[in-house]
Amino acid sequence: MSAYTIRYVDRAARRKAALGASQRASLEELEKRLSLNPFGPPAISNRDNSWSAAFQGGFLTYVVSNRHVVINVIDLVAV
Repeated sequence: MSAYTIRYVDRAARRKAALGASQRASLEELEKRLSLNPFGPPAISNRDNSWSAAFQGGFLTYVVSNRHVVINVIDLVAV
């Protein structure tokens, strides 16, 4: 199975760029896990074809294209 490519929409990309070092490191670990299996732990189905997964101090909401092997991050929230 190929690893999924992760793409961020503009707003999520801006929020990612504003993360502190520890949040960014946690997000990078999450991205590695999701790229191998976007439907496995810690992913949670939102029942509307989108998924969510948490990292230290935030979470992602994303949709998956199996045809193109891409994860499109549609939102990133840092708390």
